[in-house]
Amino acid sequence: MKRHILFLFAALLAVATITFASTACSSKTTTASEEDTPAIAMTVHVKDGEFDTRDIDIEAGGSVMWINDDVASHDLQFLAPNKLYSGVIKPGKAWIHTFAAAGTYDYYCDFHNTMKGVVVVRPAP
Repeated sequence: MKRHILFLFAALLAVATITFASTACSSKTTTASEEDTPAIAMTVHVKDGEFDTRDIDIEAGGSVMWINDDVASHDLQFLAPNKLYSGVIKPGKAWIHTFAAAGTYDYYCDFHNTMKGVVVVRPAP
């Protein structure tokens, strides 16, 4: 009986996770190895104080994952069209954001203000 309850709890947790991950505009901090993430249109590696790739071009509804492969913590501060903050991304962790609206999203690392990048989001066809 306990096994049945544990299985039911695990199933409910999985449904809640999938529901959260599939929202139109979502962000989450994860470990780089999680498999319950939304479809990733682009991956950016943060290493040696740089964003690799700095210039990103995706369609609206696409998700970008930033993986911190560095020894230091980083964060992402987005400017216009909306202010968005990733929170602290510790080494070995990742942050995913789904861009629902077309626009140009400039960002930088608040800890290391020479680290800059841009996400250009094109309207979906």
